Amino acid sequence: MKSKILLAIFCLLLIAKVNAQTKWEELTDEQKLEKLKSFRDDNQKYLKDTLKLTQTQMTDLDNLNLCFLSTLDRIDRYTKDHATKEKYAEALWEVRWAQVDAIMGKAKHEKYAAYLKRKITLAVEKKQI
Repeated sequence: MKSKILLAIFCLLLIAKVNAQTKWEELTDEQKLEKLKSFRDDNQKYLKDTLKLTQTQMTDLDNLNLCFLSTLDRIDRYTKDHATKEKYAEALWEVRWAQVDAIMGKAKHEKYAAYLKRKITLAVEKKQI
């Protein structure tokens, strides 16, 4: 189940990125920053109001995501072949998934993943990304 949800989210993000490539590149840096802030603000509100996460949990998620992204950057920078990059990235994703389960609990994590999937699907349908 976890891997199916993970695969679905990954596919949606990939589709969104491919579909949004031109639109995103056309935005100014200021517009991009505003979109990212809005996306993050909506997610923080959902985590706090709907899932009832504590401030400590939200801070831990932020730190986890920052570490995850910086590790992906290092994998991309230092790993030369694509297959190895994918292998490391998939292993990193599995670790991140387990850490999010530990922070918010499996049920809330699955609910949050479904929320993100709906949000991304809607944005793609409206051609916002």
